[in-house]
Amino acid sequence: MKQLVKFELYKIFRQKGIYISMILMLLLFGMIMFNESRIPNNLDTSAVDIKEELQVVVKKWEGKITEQKIEDASEISQSLEAKVQQKYDENYSGVMTELTSEEVAEYFILNRISIARSYLEDYKITLKEFDDKLNTLNKGDFSYKEALLEKEMLENLVVDTFNYNEGPKNTIGFASDYAAYFTGLIMLVGLASVFVNETSTGMDQLIYSTRHGRKIIVTAKIIAATVLILVITMSWVIFDVLMNTYIYGTSGWSSSIQNLGYPQSPYSLTGLEYFGIQIGAHILSACAFMAFIFAVSAVSKNVLVSFIISAIVFILPSISMPTPLWEYVKKYSFGSFMSASEFINPFHAINVVGVPILDPIVHYPLVALLGIIFTIVVYNTIRRKQVA
Repeated sequence: MKQLVKFELYKIFRQKGIYISMILMLLLFGMIMFNESRIPNNLDTSAVDIKEELQVVVKKWEGKITEQKIEDASEISQSLEAKVQQKYDENYSGVMTELTSEEVAEYFILNRISIARSYLEDYKITLKEFDDKLNTLNKGDFSYKEALLEKEMLENLVVDTFNYNEGPKNTIGFASDYAAYFTGLIMLVGLASVFVNETSTGMDQLIYSTRHGRKIIVTAKIIAATVLILVITMSWVIFDVLMNTYIYGTSGWSSSIQNLGYPQSPYSLTGLEYFGIQIGAHILSACAFMAFIFAVSAVSKNVLVSFIISAIVFILPSISMPTPLWEYVKKYSFGSFMSASEFINPFHAINVVGVPILDPIVHYPLVALLGIIFTIVVYNTIRRKQVA
């Protein structure tokens, strides 16, 4: 088995397309990251240029959001805003060269405090609305149980604390927006031809009649493909963390995901906890997609057909369609499960015999089950292949 796994690893990792795809995508993602690091609000500055100033300024503002802190922030922000507007009126360029690096950093931090304050105010209003809503529902109904569960989850959130968290925010954003495409496309390049190549070249006649047996050969391919998934995941995680640490710094991983730009999420998770969940969900879903690719490859007779079918299933759901049902296609796609988006989406529970069960608790075991089903299909397909 060990020698078979090594041989399958060699066949997968010798493909130049894997490395070309990886390098091109990482270069593209790197350019996107630097472009998105521009400080907003018309400030002609990149976060990496004022990283040290941001770390100094934020020490004055980190911690619990109080009324006094909000008043102080509003007063200073208005003063800086007036200075910005004055310069803008003078040259109409929108480039705020009048501000020093320290002032730009403070202006940016105060803007983030304002956003955090808005989240906090909305959160308090939402909790009050739930009290009113529960009073109108029948305690025995599913809708009451569902609303009560959501209210209990919201009460456990920590949204009244401010931290400078641009690093974790953008690290998680990369994992949500780009990582699934990175992994999926490289998997398509590396795995779509695993079985069909042997069929098209006639090598299957030799391989499936060896003393090792078909089951062992399929198992070796699955192990090798799993190693590829782990290598791909490790590659984007290292790239993601290093790039965003360089641009924004390391602070803010203890921030709640609500303060990382996902105020609609009902889950009480820190940035670090959610990033760990993203990686775990990514690997699980990628393994299910690997089983699907193998199933398609095992029943196909042409490499191009195998690649196109798997690519369509993976990529098509990410394209917007003017059809209401298409939202379900996007929600239940491999890419969506890889990004662990269910943890940052608004509250949703499934009615299981009258009990509200959160989406991820139901869906990810089903993703694992789907992977197992496709794996069984692969074993059965190869077992039934006839040797001439």
